[in-house]
Amino acid sequence: MNTVEPPTIRHRAIVEKAYQAFFSPSQYELKSGDQAILERGTNYRVPFDGGELAVTTWGSAVPTVLLMHGWGGSRAQMTGFVDPLLSAGYRVVAYDQPAHGESDGKMTNLLEIAPTMDIITNKEGNLNAIIAHSFGTLISSYSLVKRNFPHPARLVYFGAFNRLLDTLPRFQAAAGLPDEIVEGFRIMLNENFGEGVLEAIVHEKLALQIEIPVLMFHDTADSVTPVEDSRAIARAWKSAQYVETTGLGHRGALQSKEIHEQLVRFLRD
Repeated sequence: MNTVEPPTIRHRAIVEKAYQAFFSPSQYELKSGDQAILERGTNYRVPFDGGELAVTTWGSAVPTVLLMHGWGGSRAQMTGFVDPLLSAGYRVVAYDQPAHGESDGKMTNLLEIAPTMDIITNKEGNLNAIIAHSFGTLISSYSLVKRNFPHPARLVYFGAFNRLLDTLPRFQAAAGLPDEIVEGFRIMLNENFGEGVLEAIVHEKLALQIEIPVLMFHDTADSVTPVEDSRAIARAWKSAQYVETTGLGHRGALQSKEIHEQLVRFLRD
């Protein structure tokens, strides 16, 4: 019986460097206003497989809202939601995902981050809502569908991310990588995660299996996550309210007072 040899990786050292860079998030630049809000909360660290996660909570009331930042973000980036939620009677929890912010690690991926949501809820209790940004939306939906994460009553997504590996062509262009190196990169992905495992993670397919009402925002000028991503996800989602904004970019909506008000109304409905 003939066997097919798996493809080999040429220029493995270069591919390994590209692989490391791809899975190493940039660090969010902490602003003084972010720091002040973090200092008002209760800060602690909790163990996970790769070290410790940095967590902050605000308020003592229930229900509880979890804030999920995106790739290269941090819990500090989500602090604009804290005061509006506290004023509306919610308790707020935010944490830095592995290799982000003040949490431990240098490299990470969705399959490592998703289990940390369980760690947080085991510590803080069940959630009434999740507010997530960009890559954090895909992590949240993946956890709900694939990991049986306890379902909150509401979801609010900003700049939702659709296909997990859509960032690879952008990464290739930004790094100036030849096709041969990217081909080796894909072989390495299959070696480390399994054949086609990451390619199969598609948000619009996950959305078909989620019946939780979601309020989605995406800006037409978003230069990080294309607006078509949220459009595709919203079409697939049975209980989606979708709002397109103009001029806020990828992160501006996180600080918008008008959007905060819409969000609170949605959570209270």
